[in-house]
Amino acid sequence: VIAIGLVVAFGLYLFGIGLRNVGRAVASSRWPRTAGKVARSDTKVQHDVDKKTRDVSVIYSADTVIQYEVAGKQYSTNLIHFGQTLGSGDASEAELQRLRYPVDGEVSVSYDPSRPWIAAARPGLHAEAFWLPGAGLAFLLPAALALFVFLTLFRAAPQQQRDDDEFQKSVETAIENGRRGIAPPDIPFRPPKDSSDVIAPIVAGLFGAVFCALGILALSSGAQRMWRGAASEHWPSVDGKVLFSKVNASETRDSDQQRETTFSPQFVYTYELDGVKHFNNRRRFGRIEGAGEDWAEDIATRYKVGKGIRVYYFPADPDVAVLEPGNNSEGLWLPGVGLVALLFGLATLIWIVPAVAK
Repeated sequence: VIAIGLVVAFGLYLFGIGLRNVGRAVASSRWPRTAGKVARSDTKVQHDVDKKTRDVSVIYSADTVIQYEVAGKQYSTNLIHFGQTLGSGDASEAELQRLRYPVDGEVSVSYDPSRPWIAAARPGLHAEAFWLPGAGLAFLLPAALALFVFLTLFRAAPQQQRDDDEFQKSVETAIENGRRGIAPPDIPFRPPKDSSDVIAPIVAGLFGAVFCALGILALSSGAQRMWRGAASEHWPSVDGKVLFSKVNASETRDSDQQRETTFSPQFVYTYELDGVKHFNNRRRFGRIEGAGEDWAEDIATRYKVGKGIRVYYFPADPDVAVLEPGNNSEGLWLPGVGLVALLFGLATLIWIVPAVAK
């Protein structure tokens, strides 16, 4: 119970912080704005070593601090948008933020009028804001299920003990009557109540609901990428230039603890519209994040540092851009996985849960 309580407390903490970020992200689109100035902009590299396997994971993060003034008081924030992640294995993400927010650059900041120290450079709701509440639910749901199972078994234990005592008594009585030559009466068989009759449908229902939720998230995200990929074929284009290019190697372990290495091309490019410089790191919508070394090297060769490129941008938001418009088979992976997960979850809820409940 103590262990489950600690997991629930941690899950509630993450879920609460996540909901707060989502609320602030939604509200920030209506907050007043003020001029700010980038005081610090840098990238950091962190190496984490697994004590058991000695594997090293590399995390890249951007360190950006923006100073601004409200009602004559100076404030500072390191938030680009609410719910932003602290780092990732993609070096281009950190480099992209450093280029978008150079030192001494002027930035518009949205701040909470009642608490001016809470502010962000990019107001509004972004997809990253849902990661923290999702992580909280990842702890809460299994813990709640474990607590339910424990309480069900705990409540069923006295009744189970009584059933065992009655069964033992009936066996002893039957043996004693047999010694006396008394024939035992015909008693209809009544299967004992099993606590799993209650637990199994709940577990199956939760299992199906989780798969449905994951399927909907993956399917909606994949569908949005495919829609943008199709729309990008009609976007206007402008000349650009590659500023950063790197092939990143990432090691993972399979079920047999054998190391597998995947390679991913990472780069940042710039382009100019109406005298304003923009930066991006997207090659294709719905792209595969990592594969073989030859595949990654071939893409990196096409986008070397200093090479001139053609950039296709979204007219309504020029920060959204892509180098290779359109869709191909890479874009089918995410919606395909989402569709399979959703269908499996629905099948569990429609057929498996009622069957188990019977």
